[in-house]
Amino acid sequence: MGALAVAILTAVVSSSALAGVYGKISGTIRNHSTGDPLVGATVKVQGTNLATETDADGEYFIINVPVGKYDLVVSHVGFDGVVKKGVRILVDLTTPVDFDMASAPVELNRQSIVNADAPVIQRDQTASKVIFTADRLRNLPNINSVQSVLTNYPGVVIDKAEGLHVRGGRSGQVAYYVDGFSVQDPFVAQAGMRIMPASLEELSLTSGGFAPEYGEALSGIVNAVTREGGAAYKGGVRTYQGATHVYDVTVGRWESLNLNQNRSLSFNLSGPIPGLPGERYSFFTSGEYYRDYGYLPHDWKTSYTATTKFSMQPIAKMRIRAVGSYSKVDGAVYTHRDVNGASFDFALDGLPMMKSESYLAGLSANYVPAERTMWSISISRFSTWTLTSPKHLFGTHWELWPGYSVDSNGVYNGTIQDNNYVNDRNYADPYELTGFMTGNRFDPTYSYRKSVDNSVTATWIQQMSKTNQIKSGVSLDLFHVNRDSKKFYNSKPYSEFYDSEPVYFSWYAQDKLEYQRFVINAGLRYDYRDPDMAYRHYHMDNGTLASVWEEATAKKTLSPRFGVSFPVSDKTVMHANYGVYYQTPTYRYLYMNVAGDLTSGLPLLGNPDLKPEKTVSYELGVDHLVGDYLRLDVTAYYKDFSDLVTTRKAFVHGSYPVTHFTNQDYGTATGFDIEIERLKVNGYVSGSISYGYMVARGIGSNAMEPYYTYITNNSDTLAPVNEYPLDFDQRHTLTTVVEVRFPQNWRGRFFGIPVPGGWGLTTVGYLGSGLPYTKSDDKGTRLGSRNEGRLPASSSVDMRFNKDVILGRSHNMLTFFVEVENLFNRHNVLAVYPSTGLPDDDGFRNTTGLALDQKQLDDLNRLYDRDPQNFSSPRTVRLGLEYSF
Repeated sequence: MGALAVAILTAVVSSSALAGVYGKISGTIRNHSTGDPLVGATVKVQGTNLATETDADGEYFIINVPVGKYDLVVSHVGFDGVVKKGVRILVDLTTPVDFDMASAPVELNRQSIVNADAPVIQRDQTASKVIFTADRLRNLPNINSVQSVLTNYPGVVIDKAEGLHVRGGRSGQVAYYVDGFSVQDPFVAQAGMRIMPASLEELSLTSGGFAPEYGEALSGIVNAVTREGGAAYKGGVRTYQGATHVYDVTVGRWESLNLNQNRSLSFNLSGPIPGLPGERYSFFTSGEYYRDYGYLPHDWKTSYTATTKFSMQPIAKMRIRAVGSYSKVDGAVYTHRDVNGASFDFALDGLPMMKSESYLAGLSANYVPAERTMWSISISRFSTWTLTSPKHLFGTHWELWPGYSVDSNGVYNGTIQDNNYVNDRNYADPYELTGFMTGNRFDPTYSYRKSVDNSVTATWIQQMSKTNQIKSGVSLDLFHVNRDSKKFYNSKPYSEFYDSEPVYFSWYAQDKLEYQRFVINAGLRYDYRDPDMAYRHYHMDNGTLASVWEEATAKKTLSPRFGVSFPVSDKTVMHANYGVYYQTPTYRYLYMNVAGDLTSGLPLLGNPDLKPEKTVSYELGVDHLVGDYLRLDVTAYYKDFSDLVTTRKAFVHGSYPVTHFTNQDYGTATGFDIEIERLKVNGYVSGSISYGYMVARGIGSNAMEPYYTYITNNSDTLAPVNEYPLDFDQRHTLTTVVEVRFPQNWRGRFFGIPVPGGWGLTTVGYLGSGLPYTKSDDKGTRLGSRNEGRLPASSSVDMRFNKDVILGRSHNMLTFFVEVENLFNRHNVLAVYPSTGLPDDDGFRNTTGLALDQKQLDDLNRLYDRDPQNFSSPRTVRLGLEYSF
C-alpha cells in the first residue's frame, strides 16, 4: 500500500489539471470585404489575461477559460476593433466565435460592439447533457435544491423516498461535483452537502456518454460551477416567505393555505480582491439561511450554507483558485409508519431529530507554459457527518441511554425496547391497538456516519494542433469512514459499527478530434479500489458452520469511452456514444456487520469483497434547427446493468436465515427523449416541450428488496430470475416550459391600460405515467406478476412571476417575485397499499371484544391508514424580494 501511494504521488507531481470547470473558445477572423482570413489579429477575453493571435488561416483558440459570460475583444492594425458581448463558456465544451472585421484608417481607432449569439447547435457535444446557466436558473420556479432543478429533465424519476433515478438507473448512481471537486457522500451515494442553485454560474446533468475523467457513477454526472468574480463589484440580497397547506395528522386532512415558517435569506458578492488588480485577483462569496417547516408535522429543516471562491493570477501563466464551502443542517424526521408498523402521530416527540455538517476545502493551480499546453494540480478535503437520534437523548451515545446494560460477556440484556417501543403495547388502549404509540414511547434508533475524502487530482492538457486536443490525468482519494448505529427494536439490537480507510486511485486519457465534418471524443479510464477491511467469512466445514477472517481484495476496472458527433450541416448534428461505467457499492453494503454477528434478529452481513457495479451504455441522437426559432432534439438509448448489489440467503443459523450482500442483480433500460424548444431569438415567448419514453426492467429495484420482500416472506420466498418492470419504470413523461419575458423598454396596453416592461412569467408543467407496484392479498401473498399494478398518473404545474425595477440610472435592480409550487394543489399518489391498491386504506380493520368504542377504533384505523407520505406535496406559495447591483 505504501509503495503504491508513493508511486501515485510521484505521478501526480510529475504530471498535472482541474477538470470540469473550464471551456474552450475557437473561431475564425476574416476580412469583411474580401472574406479572406486575417493573420495576426489579437483576440482577448476581457477582464482576464487570456489572449491569443490568429494563425495563417485566420483561426484561433483559447483553452483554460473559466465557465461564465465574457466579452471578446478583437483588434488588428488597419481594421475596426470588434467587441462581442456575452459569450457563454460551458464546461468541457468548445464555444465557436467568428469575427468579420471592416478595414479602417489606423488613426480612427474605431470599435464596433455586437451581442454574441450562443450556438444553438453544439457541434462538439457527443453526450446527452442538459445545461442550466445562471440566467436560466434565475427564472425557473421551484429551484430550492439541485434535485428540484433536475426534475425538469426527461428521463429523471423521483421516487417516494426522494431518490433520484436517471434513465432507468437505481438511486445513488449519480456523482456530484462542485467547482470540479467531488462532494459525494459514499454512505448514500448522494450529494453530501447543500448546493445553492442561486450561487451557480452553471448546473449540468450528463446522463449519457460522460467523459473518462468522470468515474464512480453509473447513470449521471451533476456538475455545479459557482460564479466567478470580475473587475467590478456585483452582488445581491434575496429573501422570501412561504405558505403551504399543512397536514393535520390528528384529523387526517390538509388545512387551508397558511404561513409555515418557510423562509430564506441569502446574499452574494463578487469583485476584485481589495488592493489587488481586478483582472488577476477576484472573489465570489455567497451565503444562505434556509428554514422550511414543510407540510408534515415533525418534518422541519433549518440550514446554513456558505461558499467562497478566490481566483488569483500571480503571474501571467499561472491561475490559482481556492474554494471553500460549508453547510450545516438541523431538522426533525417524520415517518407515518416505520418498518415495524409503529406510528408516532400522537407522540411526535418520540420521532428522531437529525443534524448534519459538511465542508469542502479545495485548492487548484493551473500553469500554462505555452499557448497549447496546460498543467494543473488540485487538492481538496471534503468532510460530511450526519447524526440521527431520539429528541430527548440527542447528543447522548446509545451506551449511555437509560435502560442500557450488558452481561459479563458483553451481550446486551437491557430494557430499552421493553417500555419504549412496540414490544409492550397495551391492547386495551385503542390507540396502541391500532398501531399508534402513546405517552413517552420513542423510536430507539441511533445512527451516526462520517466520511472524509482527501483528494489529489492532476491533469495535463495539450492542444496538439487546431483539431486535436489530448487530456490525461490521475487522481488519488484517501477516505476515512466511520459508522456507529444501534436499533433497539427488540431484545437483540441490530448494530453497525466500522472504521475504515479505503483508497481509490484512477487514471484516464482522452483524445478529442475536432474536424469540420466530425468530432470524436475517445478515452480510457482505469480505477483501483482498496476497501481496507477484513471481515468474517462463514463456510460449512463437514456439515458444521465455521468462519475465518479474510482481507478484502482490491478491485481494478478498465472503462472505455467513445463519442462522435457529425455536423451534417450548420443546422443539424448527429451524435453517438458508447461507454462502460463502474461504481463502488455504497459503504453500507460493503461494511455492514463485517464482524459477522449472528445474534440479532434476521442477521444481515456486509461484503467488503463486492465487485463494482457495472453499466454498459449506448446512445444515438440528432439535434436539428427547424427554421430559425425551433430546435428539435431526439435521443435514443440502451443501458445494460450488471453486477448490481442485492441480498441473498447465505445459510440458516438456528431457525433464522442469514442474509448477505452479493453482486447478482441485473437489468436493462431502453428509451428515447424528444425535446422541441422555441428559442429566445425573436419575440417575447420561449419554451420547450419534452417527452420521454422509458422501459426499465430487471430482477431487483434495490439491494434490500429481497431482504424485506422474499427472505422473510412465507409464500413468495424466491428472488426472481426473470426481469420485470422495476419500481422506477415510468413509461411516459411530458414536461413543458413556457416563458414570457418583456424587457424594461417594452411598453404595452392591456384593455387600454398602460403596462410597463421588465416582467416575466415562467410556468413548468409535468405529466407522468404511474409507477408500478406488486399486488397482494390481505395476508401479503403476491397476486399476479411482480409489479403488475400501476399507480395513477401524476401531474403538476409550477409558476414564477417576477417584476424588475431599475433604480435610477444605475445598474441596481429590485425584483419582486411570486413562486407557486403545485399550482393546482394536486395530491398525486406516490405509493399505495398492495392489498387494496389505495393510498389511504390498507384493507385491515381492528376489532376487539374488549369494552372499546368500535367507532373510535374505526376513526383511528382511518388515520392509521391515511399516510400523507403516500401523496405528493401540496401547494406552496413563496413571496419574495431580490436586490442586485
